[in-house]
Amino acid sequence: MTSATTSALPGSGPARVTTRRRPGGPVLTVLLAAGTATVVLLTLVRAVPYDAVTPFAQVVGFTPFVAAAAVVGLAVTLVARRWVLAALLAVCVAAQAVWLVPAFVPGPAPPDDAASLRVLGANAWLGSADADALVDLVREQDVQVLAVLELTTDLRERLVAAGIEDVLPYSADAQVGSGALGSGLWSALPLDDVDVEPFSHDAMPSATVEVDGVPVRVTAVHPIPPIPAYVRVWGEETAALADRAASDPLPQVLVGDFNATHDHATFRRLLGDRFHDASRAAGGGLDLSWSPRPGTVPPVLNLDHVVTDRENVVTDVGSLPVPGSDHRAIVATVHVPRP
Repeated sequence: MTSATTSALPGSGPARVTTRRRPGGPVLTVLLAAGTATVVLLTLVRAVPYDAVTPFAQVVGFTPFVAAAAVVGLAVTLVARRWVLAALLAVCVAAQAVWLVPAFVPGPAPPDDAASLRVLGANAWLGSADADALVDLVREQDVQVLAVLELTTDLRERLVAAGIEDVLPYSADAQVGSGALGSGLWSALPLDDVDVEPFSHDAMPSATVEVDGVPVRVTAVHPIPPIPAYVRVWGEETAALADRAASDPLPQVLVGDFNATHDHATFRRLLGDRFHDASRAAGGGLDLSWSPRPGTVPPVLNLDHVVTDRENVVTDVGSLPVPGSDHRAIVATVHVPRP
């Protein structure tokens, strides 16, 4: 589009039309329209209440990057005076802010008399994680319960050799062999009511620990990833995990690789009205934890979480590198109110 003005001096004859073109011309308009359409579509994907379907499950995790693109696009369209496109992007920026800003708001301080449990979850990437480094993390972080996903027989033996049983002498695991199926719990506290009942493709064992007299159920979480071939199963496994946790009256701590971000509707349904995500509840930001090429590409998705009851204040949340893994470990202190 162009804008036009007319001007004429007295006695100078017919008025002249002065045309003012917008920067970039039609080529820039087409490029900005294509970018805006992409941002709008991906923002709508985040707004859809069901995402256990391809391609929604695969793309919605990149919503924070869509938010950044929306902000940049809004600035460019305003400078370029593409007002309709700017209006569309302004709506997207507002929606993205509603979804993203709460992740950076600090949470409350824990009550003085709460029972505190320090947990760490680590995806071992098909058992290739450095066992010595993982045990060192447990010691440095004063971890009381460790959940290891993609636990193999070889890694379990290397963890024992590295001294995991010296700091966390109680353990339970399931489906340990080769590949991604196995998961395990190690604890400084006795593990009671151990549950290794298979309800998912990859093992998700759970057990109860007594924290200063308060029983808490801890679950090692690892639903199957939502690749196109398994996206429906991913949704079903996450729903089954949610049902199991919600039906248990004990305080819950779910820790591990959820293969979902907070932007996944499937993950938010798991949270429901009872649970919250530790990173978000503590104001820890995005806590990006998974990289497609560790050592070359920085983490791009926050797949690893600690999930617990909303009344449990969470502090000291962070993600820590684990040599040999494509995931960073998630660590948090959960403060459970005394009854």
